[in-house]
This record gives sequence, C-alpha cells and structure tokens, in this order.
Amino acid sequence: MQKEAFGKLLVILRKKNGLSQKELAERLSVSTSAVSKWENGKNLPDMMMLSSIADILQVSCDELHNPEKTLEKLDNPEFQKRNVEERDKENTDNTGENEKTEPEPQKKNYGRIARMSFLIGILAIAAGMFLIYMAGHRKPAFQQIGTRYIDDPLWGRVYEIAYVVDGEMTNDSINVHLDEVRATLNQEVIDTNIVKTTYYDNKEDATAWKETDVGGYVFLSGE
Repeated sequence: MQKEAFGKLLVILRKKNGLSQKELAERLSVSTSAVSKWENGKNLPDMMMLSSIADILQVSCDELHNPEKTLEKLDNPEFQKRNVEERDKENTDNTGENEKTEPEPQKKNYGRIARMSFLIGILAIAAGMFLIYMAGHRKPAFQQIGTRYIDDPLWGRVYEIAYVVDGEMTNDSINVHLDEVRATLNQEVIDTNIVKTTYYDNKEDATAWKETDVGGYVFLSGE
C-alpha cells in the first residue's frame, strides 16, 4: 500500500511542478522506466535519493516518507482553500497601492511616520539577527533514553533510538548529531543499515515512545 501511495503522490507532485517523467528522470540521473515503476507502485526509489526527490518536487522528506498522510492533506478542501487564499493574498500584495495626492501637512506627517517605521524595522532586524546568532551557538545536549527495532512501512527493519534534548534544536544541530550517530553505530552489530533518531522534550515521553514528528534517519551504508 505504501508503494501505491508513494507512486500516486509522486505523480501529483511531478505534474504540480510541471515536470514530465523524462525531465524528472534526467534531474535524478535515472531512467524514465525507473520513474514509471515508482509511479505505478511497482518499486520505490533508493533511500539515498529521497532528499533529491524532495528538493526537486519542493516538499519535505517527511512528506514523501508518509505518502498516505500527505495525500490526505492534499485532498483536504480546507488545505486547498488555504493555499488559494495565500496565493490571492500574494497577488494582492504585489499589485501595489494607487498613489493619492495628499495635502502638504499630511505628506509631512507621513514622512515622519515613514522614518520612524524605518528605524523600528532596522532595530527589529538587528534583534532578530542577534536571536538567530544566539540560537545557532547554543549547542543542545542529547541524552539517549532507549532503543528498539520497528517495522517501518517504507524502509522495513529499522533500529530506532529515543533521545531527550536539552536546548534549542536547529537543522544544523540535528544534522551534526545524525553524523555523530552514524559514526558510533556498527551495521553488523545492530543487524540493519537504517537508524531512526527520535527526539523528545522530556524523559517520560521518550520512555513511552510517544508519537512525534521530530527526528531523522541515518543510513549506515549506501546499499
């Protein structure tokens, strides 16, 4: 079922991005036949190719990894309505405002307001850059709580590790941690080449293996 759902999602996303099977195949350096088999639910792409497919189709790896949930979201009328409203808002913002002739005193007031707004904007940008800098330089601590084997619907037998994270997590800090996990695990010891890391805010949730979307996958080999 996962193969069929992935194939259906791939067709929708490919067409949404205006790509033919041949164009998608060329960008992924695979044959058109391979893309056709993915879309027909006969095969799944190589796990190492998932990130490239996500980048080309402008979605996340999690959305590709959970095709059934992503299809449900795409079929949701509220989701489609929200997308239309966002596009309409963007079009409205891009049209610009018609210029109006104002009395001289009002123009002077608008000039002062514009200067104040500019200064406030500069201060807000500076504050935002400072916060980003501080967040990026605070290294989180990862405490391993438990491990288990799961039957992943897309990747099969997977070794899962639960961590409690102390500190702010960013994409960079998660990627660094995934590299550390890859360096410390041995494929022959854990008897699988796929590892899933799951991150929690507290030990109780980690011990109970509560469902969470925060995590990542580590592939110990390219096989």
